[in-house]
Amino acid sequence: MKKTEIPEAARALNVSWIESVEKTLDELGNPSLVSQIMKAAGQKCAEAIFAGCEEILGRKPETVDELLEANNRRRLQKLNLDNRWEREGNRAHLILDECGCTLVKAGLARPNPVHCLCSAGLWENLFLRVCRGPVRVEIAKAVGFGDATCEFTVYFEE
Repeated sequence: MKKTEIPEAARALNVSWIESVEKTLDELGNPSLVSQIMKAAGQKCAEAIFAGCEEILGRKPETVDELLEANNRRRLQKLNLDNRWEREGNRAHLILDECGCTLVKAGLARPNPVHCLCSAGLWENLFLRVCRGPVRVEIAKAVGFGDATCEFTVYFEE
């Protein structure tokens, strides 16, 4: 498939559109609804990461340990990133040196507190694929919050 180049004007329009949506969500005054919307937005990225993990393992990950192993290998082999998920009991922890969002990396979005809620949805959706119990994501630090790094902790029941 041929890669289509996006004209600068179209890129700028997309940036403006994303900023407008996130600004409007922020101004709704309903943090629960905003969180629900942005978490749902993270589902597509979770699907892509899960597919990458499946490719690494040669099958779908079935446990948290398999998911973490495959995701760590995917991050190193495909993305050349050495930040690793670490597991301690029923929690997993990841620290990123910079925002990992593909929209941010592509210059289509800017990190901000609303945008970071998408990452919470991404990790929640990813872990729900291998967990039978509830999954909760805590964003301890985020570039979108003004921090130098992003730090996620996922609490889960297998």
